[in-house]
Amino acid sequence: MARPTSPSPSASCRTPSRRRCGRLPVGAPSEVETHPLLQGWFWLAVAALLIGWWAPFPFMTAMQQRALGVAAFALVSWSAQPIPIEISSLAVLLLLPASKLLDFSATFAPFSQPTIWLVFAGMVLSLLLSATGLGDRLALRVQPIITGGGRWRVLMGLHILGLVTAFLVPSGVVRVLLLMPIGISLTQAIAPSGGDDARRWGGAIALSLVCGTYFGGCGVLTGSVPNLVVTGQLEMATGRVVLWGEWLRWMFPVIGAARAALCLVVVWLVAGRGLPEPASQPETTDQRPLDRDQRRALFLLLTGVGLWATDPIHGLPPVYVGLFLVLMAILPGWGPLSLGRLREINFPLYFYIAALFGMGAALDLSGVNGRVIGSVLHLLPDAGGHWLSACLALTAAAVPLDFLMDIAAVGAVVTPSLLEVGSQYGLTPIASAMSVAMATSLVFLPYQAAPFMVALSYRQVPLRQMVGVMFLLSSLSLFLLCPLNVLYWRITGLI
Repeated sequence: MARPTSPSPSASCRTPSRRRCGRLPVGAPSEVETHPLLQGWFWLAVAALLIGWWAPFPFMTAMQQRALGVAAFALVSWSAQPIPIEISSLAVLLLLPASKLLDFSATFAPFSQPTIWLVFAGMVLSLLLSATGLGDRLALRVQPIITGGGRWRVLMGLHILGLVTAFLVPSGVVRVLLLMPIGISLTQAIAPSGGDDARRWGGAIALSLVCGTYFGGCGVLTGSVPNLVVTGQLEMATGRVVLWGEWLRWMFPVIGAARAALCLVVVWLVAGRGLPEPASQPETTDQRPLDRDQRRALFLLLTGVGLWATDPIHGLPPVYVGLFLVLMAILPGWGPLSLGRLREINFPLYFYIAALFGMGAALDLSGVNGRVIGSVLHLLPDAGGHWLSACLALTAAAVPLDFLMDIAAVGAVVTPSLLEVGSQYGLTPIASAMSVAMATSLVFLPYQAAPFMVALSYRQVPLRQMVGVMFLLSSLSLFLLCPLNVLYWRITGLI
């Protein structure tokens, strides 16, 4: 049964429900349209868990089968969402120590990692945009610029906006949290009548911003966490440091710019062709200057972007910058947010992020990861010394693990082994690492990367539509752009 919705607290919202106008707590809890016990996906997830506990397969250890059972339960629950993500994630956090895969402290160790707190900072900044009305004002500024050429220009402008932010803000989750409030406000301005028009525009705008900033951002070293993980593993193994400009040269033309263009085409085909024409101008033009809270919120956002964009100079970790901005945002007497407004953040969403990291650790400690990597490498054909086959073999070897854990964890797990394989193929360490990075830039399903799960929590885009765009885009990237990128490396001298 659908949960009832309450009236929007925003006076500017033109639609009667909070779902339509998007004024929901930041990262609002998932809604369930039908009872989970009536959905086949729920029983499939439970069956996978029970088979893992039963451990019937003699060719795997009992611990490996329990780990796969918990992983299958999590992946089915997160993909089909028969129960809220927060509930299934908490179940995973309880199952990991209960099944002796991890002890209690190791299971909940992700809560002490910088990633969790960077997400928290991003959620506060997202709330800052919504609570002060700055997101609405920015959307009104953007609307006349991107709507003059119709639907295609709107989606293209949003893809460009998402790609540009990848150069400025190093975390995909934080970028999504900053862009989504602006996208929601833009939806209200473009489709002021609400209803079906607003629903369709909301999905197309969210997909354009999220896919543009994430998939295109993989072409920037600091635009994606897996990029940093892979290069960190390369440095640990060989001492080779990959420079920001070096990564941009080898990855951005195809994996960044060309894929952003491909993303635009895919979003247009899936969500853009049936859109109504956008409203070209706001119903009312607000010429008032920004109020005090909006000016301070804008100052904090610009300060954060400036510090994140220049972190190679000052060396401050992104999480420190984020928490400093949070502190200033709630500082009594100056901050635009009161401490009580933080209650609007959906803290249970952190269960998902912690469960994702914990599951990766369990798969690694149980030996599942090593077994998968070994099996894939055994199945790979001999590259025969050919540069194209060698690079694509490394990419293909990493892809199966993308479906078992967060892609950042995949980079940490597979890079050391695949660097050795690349050496046997005659590839340089940097060519091997970047071949692995092509695999960790592929996100077929939302649970594989936190930014997409965060975007789903805003309820602007249907799960089925997002999965369709992601799967099609990642498949085309694997079979079209990855070979094209290797060819580009050959032409420009990397291999």
